[in-house]
Amino acid sequence: MREKLKEETPRLMAELGYSNKAIELYVNNANVGELKKPDVFTTYLGACGDFVELYLKIDKAGIVKNGKFYYVGCPGSAASVSAMIALIKGKTINEVKKLTEHDILNELGGLPKEKIDCAKLAISTLRKAIAEYEKMKGRSEI
Repeated sequence: MREKLKEETPRLMAELGYSNKAIELYVNNANVGELKKPDVFTTYLGACGDFVELYLKIDKAGIVKNGKFYYVGCPGSAASVSAMIALIKGKTINEVKKLTEHDILNELGGLPKEKIDCAKLAISTLRKAIAEYEKMKGRSEI
């Protein structure tokens, strides 16, 4: 039964209005996992109840080198966080701070109307991680 559901997932997601890109990211578990010794790790619980653990590697120049995440939630949340990580890799912290929900939705090619808040979950998690990173960085320079 589980294997049949796995096979049906892309079709069902498409019927619900997920873009091909969102389906691909979700089905392939893109960017899902843990980074050993991340430079910043944070957790975030969205208003919808979806939960994200975010791991980021940031070099000394403030460039995001890698990101991974775990989540408990819907395909929209998984696709949004995955797309967000793809967008921030190789960017400076200042560039990352400018990322918006709209950027994530554009990267995904849209989400079903009821899942638009998933992009907000991704951005909120990212902003929390960056704030924690900057706080930690400020302390280490004292």
